[in-house]
Amino acid sequence: MDDAVALARMTVQEAQEAHDLYRSWLGRLPALMVDLGVPEHALAESSLATAQVAEGLEVGWNRYVELIELFAQRAEDAPVARGLLEDARSSWLAAHDPATDRLAGLLALAADTIGEAVVGRLWDALLVDYYDAVSEKYDPATVPWSRSVERLGLDIFEAVRGHLTGPLRDGSFAVREEPDRWVLEFAPCGSGGRTYPGSTAGERDPREFTQGKHDWAWRTEGVCLYCAHCCQLQQRAPIQALGFPLRVIEPPVRATGRAPGRATCTWSIYKDPAATPAHAWTDVGADAPAGAPVTRR
Repeated sequence: MDDAVALARMTVQEAQEAHDLYRSWLGRLPALMVDLGVPEHALAESSLATAQVAEGLEVGWNRYVELIELFAQRAEDAPVARGLLEDARSSWLAAHDPATDRLAGLLALAADTIGEAVVGRLWDALLVDYYDAVSEKYDPATVPWSRSVERLGLDIFEAVRGHLTGPLRDGSFAVREEPDRWVLEFAPCGSGGRTYPGSTAGERDPREFTQGKHDWAWRTEGVCLYCAHCCQLQQRAPIQALGFPLRVIEPPVRATGRAPGRATCTWSIYKDPAATPAHAWTDVGADAPAGAPVTRR
């Protein structure tokens, strides 16, 4: 029972980053949109919805934490304890998903109002503190790469469980080891992945997906504007800071008239940065280093 209680409390630790980021982004994104040229009147109709989602996020989060602590008190009573765990998961899910949807909707509004290119600039503004930490945390000159590989894996294990990834929204995902890399597959991830058509979120506004090809979205049409932040954090910013990506992503893609869709999001963490394929640079508008492997996808 002690282990069960510790693991239940660990779910709060896993979800903490998602909660903190969503609270921050919901507060900052509307102001950043105005700063970058979105007219204030264009945001007027959505401001109430954003405030309501932000309030719901806090209410749901607090209820989730309370239910986990109640579980800790009732863990010896298995039927009651199982019910409390499911109530906790459901409370976090009900707070989490509207926040994802609101962020995707705000990004779509910015793209529709002043052009899709603004989305990359918005993510740069929201993520700048994370960009600054890349060199400190993962520079091979100061941190052994083997240690970074482990950290990169464990960090994402924790983060995606916090977003309740998987078709049952229970934190499940696939992981396998290959000779040159670790591969993680999310179908879907619990945040951006669920915004694609056919996911648990249902049909989406086409404006929430890239209409053109941009360095900040893997030069791919049909990428969720929310998902684009993973392109920034895992490939573009690390390439600029370190010269190579931290994780290489093949994102889910909405089907277009020119290309089929893809439901699964695949992340690769290479055991040696020199084994990273050339497309990890060229997909995000960077020049691949000489000798980078050329792989077929």
